Amino acid sequence: MNDQDEIELGQYARILKRSWWLIAVLAVLFSVLATVALPAPRSFYESRVSVLLSVGQQDAGRPTDPISEETEVGIALSSLVGSEVIAAAGGDLTLDSWRENLQVSPCLDGDDISVQIDCDNHILHFGYQAGTAEGAVNLVLATAESYLDVRVGAEEAIWAGQRQELEVQLADLDLRIDNEIAIRLAADEESAAERLSDIRLTRLENERIDIRSDLNAIGATPVDVGRFLGAPSTPVAMSEGVPRLLAIFAGLIMGLLFGLLAAALRSRLDRRLTDIDDIELDLGVPVLGNVPRISEDEPALITATNATAPGAEAFRRLGAAAMAPRNGYIADSIAVTSAGDAEGRSTAAINMALALAQSGRQVVLIAGDRRNQTVDRLFGLTKHPGLNDYLRTTVDLEAARSVIVQSEERLGIRVIPTGTGAQQPLSSKGLASLLAACHERNIVTVFDTPPALTHADGLQLCSIADAV
Repeated sequence: MNDQDEIELGQYARILKRSWWLIAVLAVLFSVLATVALPAPRSFYESRVSVLLSVGQQDAGRPTDPISEETEVGIALSSLVGSEVIAAAGGDLTLDSWRENLQVSPCLDGDDISVQIDCDNHILHFGYQAGTAEGAVNLVLATAESYLDVRVGAEEAIWAGQRQELEVQLADLDLRIDNEIAIRLAADEESAAERLSDIRLTRLENERIDIRSDLNAIGATPVDVGRFLGAPSTPVAMSEGVPRLLAIFAGLIMGLLFGLLAAALRSRLDRRLTDIDDIELDLGVPVLGNVPRISEDEPALITATNATAPGAEAFRRLGAAAMAPRNGYIADSIAVTSAGDAEGRSTAAINMALALAQSGRQVVLIAGDRRNQTVDRLFGLTKHPGLNDYLRTTVDLEAARSVIVQSEERLGIRVIPTGTGAQQPLSSKGLASLLAACHERNIVTVFDTPPALTHADGLQLCSIADAV
């Protein structure tokens, strides 16, 4: 195995280490989805029966095909039919379970019942699956009968409406005839009024005869909405579904495959450095410290307020590592920076300064990030003279000494805030004077800097510091 193979294996190991939780979550998720999505194994009996529909008053489809099979399928699966079946069956049958086990189709596709809306044979095929042979026969027959009952009810309602309308017309006609008889009796004999009244009476009597004929026809017309095409078929034993253990295993395999793919994709897209191994392997530099996340319950001044906290100890180790001699060289100034905003520069700078002061060093903390006055707010130095005021002076060594002497002391360190007034351009000479004044007094300088990739001030401060 060559070095390149070792590097690739190391990368694969890092991917698994970084995204093991993603692989595990997807494996579990796919196992659950497989058990839910794949049908559970079950054995059942299926019986079928067919109904031939007759055209009735309720059918208002195309003249060449008055019965809409698609509409009738919807009626057969409706809660109106289902409620009658459930009431007749009793037991634990529900509307959902009834629909789940019922199939209705205007066509037969081979041996399977399937909904096809392009059939015009006026036949509906019913199929029902139940746990017992008797239940399959009884429920498919009850469903077909309930469906025909619904059609009968709809047909009878139409006939009843027509009968009621004719009876209203007949009553109105009787009243008109009575009025006309009264008009005839009041007319003179052999007069024109009498002859006109006789004509109207004859017409009204003929209308009454027609209406009575229509009423008799309605009463004599049988309600024919359809009939069974034979008895229900003999129940056939069937089974379907996937064994649960097989479904879980298949979901687990799929989850692992997708998890590995997602982990590789995540590693390729996410170029962040998330742990010490990533930093040292990718950047080729040693890690000086590992500071845990400071929660909202812990203040930003944790090194001063809770010296025993893990965060405070981490900052002390970081400060000691940063000040350790390297190749005979000792750093007197440190700039704390980051690539972007909100990454903890100010918190790290402040706590490193406090940690160095606790170790016995004299420390000056300079608030170089003048756009974000975190240092000023934490130490209560907002609108106090500071860096901006110093940069408006001659920025020589004497002025720098004065700034150091006049700086406020907070929690054992001297703090030079951002200052008052408009922001002044950084002066390399002025910064060098500040470092020289601190060096005279053996004072360690810690800069809180702006983001190095977004503000020139950050690069300028980092360029003059001994360590970054």
